Amino acid sequence: MASDHRKDDHTESHRILATGTIVSHYRIVEKIGSGGMGDVYLADDTGLNRRVALKFLSSLLCQDETYRTRFKREAQAVAKLDHPNIVTIHEVGEHEGRPFFAMRYVAGWSLAEIIDKNELTQNEVVDLSIQICEGLQEAHKAGVLHRDIKPNNIIVDSNGRPILLDFGLAAIKGSEKLTKTGSMFGTTGYMSPEQIKPGQTDERSDLFSLGVLMFEMITGKSPFMRDSDHATMYSILSDDPEPLAKYTSRASEGLQRVITKLLEKKSSHRYQTASDVVADLKRLQGSQEPGTLSNGAIRVPKYLLIGAALAAIVAVMAVYVFTERKSDGTKSSRKMIAVLPFENLGTADNNYIAAGRTQEIRAALMGLSGLGVISRRSSCAYEESDKTLPQIGKELGVNYALEGSIRWDKNGREVVEAQLFDAQADTLIWSDNFRTGSLRISDVQSSIATKIAEALDIVILEPERQALEIRPTDNLEAHDFYLRGLEYDDHHEFTFAEEMF
Repeated sequence: MASDHRKDDHTESHRILATGTIVSHYRIVEKIGSGGMGDVYLADDTGLNRRVALKFLSSLLCQDETYRTRFKREAQAVAKLDHPNIVTIHEVGEHEGRPFFAMRYVAGWSLAEIIDKNELTQNEVVDLSIQICEGLQEAHKAGVLHRDIKPNNIIVDSNGRPILLDFGLAAIKGSEKLTKTGSMFGTTGYMSPEQIKPGQTDERSDLFSLGVLMFEMITGKSPFMRDSDHATMYSILSDDPEPLAKYTSRASEGLQRVITKLLEKKSSHRYQTASDVVADLKRLQGSQEPGTLSNGAIRVPKYLLIGAALAAIVAVMAVYVFTERKSDGTKSSRKMIAVLPFENLGTADNNYIAAGRTQEIRAALMGLSGLGVISRRSSCAYEESDKTLPQIGKELGVNYALEGSIRWDKNGREVVEAQLFDAQADTLIWSDNFRTGSLRISDVQSSIATKIAEALDIVILEPERQALEIRPTDNLEAHDFYLRGLEYDDHHEFTFAEEMF
């Protein structure tokens, strides 16, 4: 049945576009990003001799007419807008059955990178927020709601100008409704209360998200982010954000008042229009702080101009401090293992299967009390790394490493190959392969966990053994949708993850 599914998946014909691929009058340079709706490539416009960004609808969604329509609507939404703080759309096209649109390529840094690496002054936060708000004002005036305002959807160019990107979840007044009743659109930590409780959203929803963004810019922290999506949503609906003064002394009472008003739970208590926010923010521009340009543009973050040499020094120091702390700490009695990302040996469209299988295997191993499993985030940092296992083992502080691959035999059956290594000695301890044709779906991860426990002399307690034997489903199609959902969840595209689940 796995073979039947793969044959019916028409998206399999779509490959990652290689450098030099010709798409209309564009020549692909490299892939520069991906998200829930699509993949983005840097390309050369051979006709006008300029760099552009091409956004393609995700291969997983090409056969779904709803998503094709939504993708086209994104291009239409942005094409309606002409503003220096909104990305410009050049044209819409299709390549080998895959829709795409060409837009201005913005060289710069995501606002998320700037927040992570740079302490912004109040005036820089105000200057950025005014420009973002002016972009929103233009969109709202044209009847376009963004609905996914967050740091990763804003690029700051080399002149300090923020550019709004990714209108993939935009709503256009008067257009056909594509949202299912009861579904949520947005990114959890930045959603407004009315996005969480599905109902009527309007311009004030974008303004709430702007408030979250401003809070994060000034404090470096999200006001509502909690340990889980459910806890985060509950916090958005119920909790008042902490005062800015708890995190920084750089925020004035005036800025606190603006953010507080943006984050009101009831939309009727919030700012009603983006122009109202701009007016109040401009009143805060009077007191110039050191480091702020007089023309109102944000300075280019210093850390981005220092160069690769300093970055390398910082990286070496970080690794040194990390490993020193590990060696100073008390050693755990548990054996520690890192589950490294399994390699996809099939087509690029099967990347989500390899990623999902890795997550399932990691989860099964985490259920063994005698084994400590390094977090997914730490392990995934070594995907396609050229570091040796002893280096990885030392940096992560683990005794063992699990590597593997996913391939398909000539009958279309999935083959999972797993290899357990002594990370310090760089020697193979155990390896085996598992075929979905001879095993039920959940037997793969439970079998691997059991074999690893045997190889490492770890006792599996009876409750743990019972947990490994639980089989959520034997339906291949359901499991495939589950793996696709994990992929979207991993990229924080929770709406698409929910639909897959």
